[in-house]
Amino acid sequence: MPLPPALLAKLSKRGIVPPPGKPPTKAATKKEDYKGYVYCPNKVNMFHICTVFCETNWRGHPTPNTLYARSMQKLIFKYPLPSNWIEVFDKGVGRYYYWNIENDLVSWLPPKHPKAKITKCVAKLRQQYLNAKKADKEKESDDKSESEDKEFKKPNSRLLSRRDSDDKSRKEEKNSGKRPRKDNVLDPMDPASYSDIAPGTWSDGLENNKTHADNTASGVLYQQRPYPSPGEVLSGNKDKNSKKH
Repeated sequence: MPLPPALLAKLSKRGIVPPPGKPPTKAATKKEDYKGYVYCPNKVNMFHICTVFCETNWRGHPTPNTLYARSMQKLIFKYPLPSNWIEVFDKGVGRYYYWNIENDLVSWLPPKHPKAKITKCVAKLRQQYLNAKKADKEKESDDKSESEDKEFKKPNSRLLSRRDSDDKSRKEEKNSGKRPRKDNVLDPMDPASYSDIAPGTWSDGLENNKTHADNTASGVLYQQRPYPSPGEVLSGNKDKNSKKH
């Protein structure tokens, strides 16, 4: 479905889509161009990356200004260029710059001028900056994935400490001769869970178990000596109390 003409005009003005009838540019295809758009005045900034907006909005300066050209001719006459330097006109900013064809060094003033600052060309500086930025992103992503892997493989220290404490308590119970309790969890009905008394079994409070008989017997031995039912215990305690009175 085609876009409305008004919306298409706004998008093309902002550089989001190319104008009608114009093929996609190199910037639209995301091709890395370190030199920048010819007529863009911002391409002299190494941090600027030209987009479709630059090609659709900047018209530049196809030819130098007459007065500026005369003043530059006088400057060249006063400070002649060495044999390996040439004069180049930048259509983006409308000024001449001077380029060393042997080592790609550039300057806005003739190299023999006392105020000339000879530096690397912006295209190379931009390429180095983008490559370093890309390398930093890749390194950051690698470090992040490596840290996530280490965190995933790292054992849970809290779980290990809990296991160690449980193993230690079981070993102490085994050495002391006491019957180990499962997971050291007290029965909520046991008085030891809500008071300071030592943990015991349900038959410790019975009056007929004052001799502390072995209550861990099982099998045939348990059948020969069964525990009384709660009703028998209550009736027996009632008879004893009545005899005392």
